[in-house]
Amino acid sequence: MNINKKAFGKKIKTAREKLGLTQFELAEKIDVSPNFLGDIERGIKLPSLNKLILLSNTLKLSLDAMFAESLDNILFEPNEIYYTDRQLAILKKVVSTITDNF
Repeated sequence: MNINKKAFGKKIKTAREKLGLTQFELAEKIDVSPNFLGDIERGIKLPSLNKLILLSNTLKLSLDAMFAESLDNILFEPNEIYYTDRQLAILKKVVSTITDNF
């Protein structure tokens, strides 16, 4: 699963601005440099898990809301085919019949 850093950063910036916080103020509250926070907001970097939790609490934003637009939610199905025991028994009979006759 990939995280769209730009979408994540935009969400953080929007939430920060909604609370009327500057980058410097938010950076102080979560104990990171303003430059690092700027990199997050520009979609260059992602915060650590600890900083992510601090961001969530400080911005009053759930983790779901933080990642809503930034996660690649495509479900990848395996290419394997699954058969029931009954289907496998029938397939074995078919293969056996073909093998015996050709």
